[in-house]
Amino acid sequence: MKLFVSCMLMLLALGAQPAMAGPGHDHGDAAPAASGAPTSPRFEAHSDLFEIVGVVNGSRMSLTIDRFATNEPVPNAKVELESGTFKGLGKFNAEHADYDFEGLAFNKPGAYPISLTITSGDEVDILAGNLVIPDPEAGHAQAKESMPTWWIWAAAGAVLAGIAFVFFLSRRRRTAPYGV
Repeated sequence: MKLFVSCMLMLLALGAQPAMAGPGHDHGDAAPAASGAPTSPRFEAHSDLFEIVGVVNGSRMSLTIDRFATNEPVPNAKVELESGTFKGLGKFNAEHADYDFEGLAFNKPGAYPISLTITSGDEVDILAGNLVIPDPEAGHAQAKESMPTWWIWAAAGAVLAGIAFVFFLSRRRRTAPYGV
């Protein structure tokens, strides 16, 4: 009976394995996205005067600018954006309190350096950021590289078979006649 209880405890211990993370996943404290929809590529930058967040949606970029010290929006500033061969002025959108840039070419995956010159009244600041456009196929390739779970079930089956074999042998020795 002790052998049977020991076997059951081992089976329970096998079922209580910690979660195993695949390559590139640490299952840390990062919060999941609020919705199932993919998020748009974005970048952030700040200085002593301003903080910015840029969000790319196709060939359009939306840029919010706030004062770093007070977090209040900066309306009607002159915002010049430069990235590679693109140079443009942002158009202030009062309804959303952001600046729009049209005609950007961030359609290929990669890293794009962003340089911004912001002029608001007497204040002038230059900010730099790095926009990363992820490769949409990278997630599929990474999923294929992760460790298969079938080997866990195969190992559990092998352990169960070993336990059953040991249990069978111990029962056979107890019931076998002594003269045989």
